[in-house]
Amino acid sequence: MELEQKIPYSKEAEYYVLGSILIEPNLADEYCTNLVVSDFYNTNNQKIYSAILEIYRNKKEVNIINLIEQLKQDNLYDSIGQNYLYEIADSVPSTVTIQSYVDVLKEKALERELYYETKRINENILKGDVSVSDLLASAESNIKKIANKQNISNLKLISTAIDSVIDIINKNAQKGEDSLIGLNTGYKQLNDFTFGFQGGQLIILAARPAVGKSAFALNIAQKMANLSKAHIAFFSLEMGVDQLIMRLLSLTSNVKLEHIIKGNMDENEMTKLLAGRVLLDNLKIYFDENANNTLEDIKILCRKLKNENKLDFIVVDYLQLLQLNKNSRGNRYEEVSSISRGLKLLAKELNVPVLALSQLSRSVEKRGINNDGNEIKQNNKPVLSDLRESGSIEQDADIVMFLHSNYVNEDASKKANNKKIECIIAKNRQGATGSFNVLFRGDYTSFEEFKEKENK
Repeated sequence: MELEQKIPYSKEAEYYVLGSILIEPNLADEYCTNLVVSDFYNTNNQKIYSAILEIYRNKKEVNIINLIEQLKQDNLYDSIGQNYLYEIADSVPSTVTIQSYVDVLKEKALERELYYETKRINENILKGDVSVSDLLASAESNIKKIANKQNISNLKLISTAIDSVIDIINKNAQKGEDSLIGLNTGYKQLNDFTFGFQGGQLIILAARPAVGKSAFALNIAQKMANLSKAHIAFFSLEMGVDQLIMRLLSLTSNVKLEHIIKGNMDENEMTKLLAGRVLLDNLKIYFDENANNTLEDIKILCRKLKNENKLDFIVVDYLQLLQLNKNSRGNRYEEVSSISRGLKLLAKELNVPVLALSQLSRSVEKRGINNDGNEIKQNNKPVLSDLRESGSIEQDADIVMFLHSNYVNEDASKKANNKKIECIIAKNRQGATGSFNVLFRGDYTSFEEFKEKENK
């Protein structure tokens, strides 16, 4: 009983709010739409407010006479009593300050939710049947939901909302025609299509295996960290950190990746490698070392970086390897749909762009292959329906990009040489769709602007 008395609760606020609604029926229109039964702690007050809601929904006037009748219908009147109802009504000297009491009511309700959540966490810790990572993910998710309730805003009139939009337009106008709204991707034509990657966007980069989507994502991250001084969280579920660093050293130093991996470099190459290392030392790219991270793990790590002002861009390589949580055993289509939705919500929550890599289905490989199995007809270009588990990915994405090569059967030497890759913008919520070419230098895993005249 002693613990029960410490649970957050304001008798005065509950009396005042209920009493105000009973003596001033017009207040029901305002408060019966944004108060819920659980905002009240006292059991009798919950029953009373539930009856008030029933009266309001039936379009009757909310007053003490109708309340008594409703409580009688619900067989609750005798347990509450007439004296209690009149005590509530008589406790309100004026309804002028009801909003301040509603604020107290909401605050106490949130405190109770936090109390019950921490109690649940304590119980799970003592039981020991839930893993620490799942416990952290669940706790953070539930506490975030509670915190979000504090930030629910009223409906905004267009004349008010448009002021902030005009401010955004003016700020963007001051940047000049050639300046970007979002983060610089390092590729002029990609910037022209997207205006730079912007906060809240989910960008999907998809390709068939071995076309270079991981390398392209790494190139974008390196250029963005350099040009926009962005803090980047890079989650690779396929390659280790050592492999990623070697690729970065190759593309920044212009030393062949094969030489770096083998350590087979002459003096000139070693000098260039050390110069590339200096460039990388100044970049704010955070690599995740745990290839088994789930979506919930990624959320926790990204929120931590954001709270430390160390997050501007997130890369996830790649979507189909990511698990929703450590206990995921359900339908994979539904799980990938939940993951893509979760990444979109994370982008909005943290106000950063998220680049998620995705596999294409095998249908794109089989479509339109010539008899020699080498050069492919034009109709083999990827389309949105080629995304694996495409339903939710296509729907959630703000931008969908495909990397496309005209050849599928090339020997190893050809793969290492310079190769034209088409970047197709298949979906773009805030801009045009279309395509442009980039040059993939396989020996250095680097993507560069493609200059038509120089590469004919």
